[in-house]
Formats: sequence, C-alpha cells, structure tokens
Amino acid sequence: MKKSITIFAMAMLVAGALMASEDWRGNNRLSGYVVDKNTGKPVPNAKVMLRIQRGGKGGPDVTADANGKWAVLGLNSGMWNIDVDAPGYVVRQIGNLQISEGQRIPPMKIEMEPAVVVAAAAPEAPPVEEVKIGGQVVSKDIAEAVEAGNTALTAKNFKDAVASYEKASAALPTFMPIRFALARAYYGAGDLKKAVATMGDVYTADPANSRNAMLYANMLLEDGQLEKGKSIVDKLPADAVDATALTNIGIVLMNKKQPAAARDYFTKVIEANPKDADGYYYRGLATIQAGKAKEAKSDLQKVIELAPDSDQAKEAKEYLKSIK
Repeated sequence: MKKSITIFAMAMLVAGALMASEDWRGNNRLSGYVVDKNTGKPVPNAKVMLRIQRGGKGGPDVTADANGKWAVLGLNSGMWNIDVDAPGYVVRQIGNLQISEGQRIPPMKIEMEPAVVVAAAAPEAPPVEEVKIGGQVVSKDIAEAVEAGNTALTAKNFKDAVASYEKASAALPTFMPIRFALARAYYGAGDLKKAVATMGDVYTADPANSRNAMLYANMLLEDGQLEKGKSIVDKLPADAVDATALTNIGIVLMNKKQPAAARDYFTKVIEANPKDADGYYYRGLATIQAGKAKEAKSDLQKVIELAPDSDQAKEAKEYLKSIK
C-alpha cells in the first residue's frame, strides 16, 4: 500500500510540473508588425519571444514574415513580456503587457532601433591604430568597448552591455548615440530609473528630435510619470510630431485605462493626416473603451472607407456588428 501511494504521489508531482510549464496557454490572440524605427520599412524574419510573467517562464516564440507581420494564438490572460530580436538592430523589449480574457488587442506596431556602428579610420602611422567615433579619435579599447556593447545588447546580455557602454560613455560623454544605446541597455537590464535618466540626457541634448522625445516620453509613461511624458510631446510643434509615436502613446494610455487622454492623441494623428486609417481605428477603440460604443461608429466606418482591405478594417467590421 505504501508503494502505491508513493507512485501516485510521484505521478501527481510530474503532472503538476507539466501543467506549470504550460500555464501560458489560453484562448487569447496577439498580433503585430515589426518596422525599422528610422525608415518605417518592415523588418523581415524578426524573432518575437513572448513570456508570461506568472512564474517567470513559459511562452511561445514566433518569426515575423517577409512583411514584418506576426501573430500568436492560444495565449493565457495575464501580464506578458515581449522581446524582439533581428540582425542589425538593438533588441526591443516590451514589458508589462496586460492581456485580459477575451480582450481584443489591436495589432502592435513594434519599432526596431538600428545598432550603433563604429567607424574605424585608417591609422596615421603603422604603430598607431586610429579609431574615430562620432568624429572623435578614441583609443582602441574604447572602440572595442562599443563593439562589445553592441554584441552584448544584440545577445540580450544586458548587464555586459551596460558595463561596456558605461566605459565608452565615460570617454565620449557628449556622443549621444552611445548614451542612447546605454539607455536601451539599462532598460533591458530592468533598471528603468537609470534608463529614464540616461534617455533624459539624450532628449536634453536635442529636444527638437521627435524620435528621441517620443521614446523618452514612453519611458516616462512606463515609469508612471504620465504628466511629464505627455508634456514633452505637447511641447513639440505639430509638424515635428511623429504620427506613429503619437499612436503608440495613445495605446499606452489605453493600456493604463485612460481612454479620454488616449483619444486626444489619436485625434492629433487624424488632424495631422485626415487619411490616416490607424488614427480613426484606435480612436474608435478608445471611444469603445470609454463606454461610448455608439460614438465610435463613425471612426470605425472611416477605417473601412480608407483601408477596406486592411486587418484594421476587418476588426472594425466585427466591432460594428456588436454595436447596437
């Protein structure tokens, strides 16, 4: 009898372990597309890795197609982390993505930052190897630190990347591409406070740079500094604000259950380009989230009019069917 009980207990433990390893599976769907942050062109064959935070493990990997598009079915509800890796780009990390049971999450637009490239100049004399970074001559070990940081960041060895970029940044404190890479390394290592502080240096050096301003604003939002993040965006002239970044900030606000604030940003997208289907699509979703589904009809119908063959149009049709 004791032997039977022991075998049964072991079987239960094994079954429990198997179930724990599969606790990320569910009935929800997530999709998106990966683009180059500078050019807006699709990044093909990017590897998208999803990991549920519950238990610190579990989740699928998927490879984007030639147009940068990807989709995953069968996800459980809960808080998720997403890592996106592609050759020649800095690893993109997205944390604390909440998936609720039965929630319709819009396709995610994921922008990839090209990796820092070190330009090496020919040595002036055979015994001396001259290396230039940002037009400034540096020692070989500093150039190697930048290369090591790039390699570590691509491999998601964020602590090693931090150490290398800190060394390079100390020698090149005013070279913002390295400060930018250091901010990304801090972010990947989970040190959001240092990431925000370092990205703040990049933003301060060129506050008119809409790309850096928007990235800094997104970090501030994640750090809970909502008003400061919004104020940075509001200071930029309308023609300098990137519509994609405005859309992403609106989505962040929707995730924070602030649909009214999100609608303001989607409206700015529409005002800048009245033919931007994404602006109408996301403003319609924000209006639904605010509990005003009937008011969302005109925006959803505009999506179908402007981009009838898009995924957003298909989603808009489904939403319209459910609105009475």
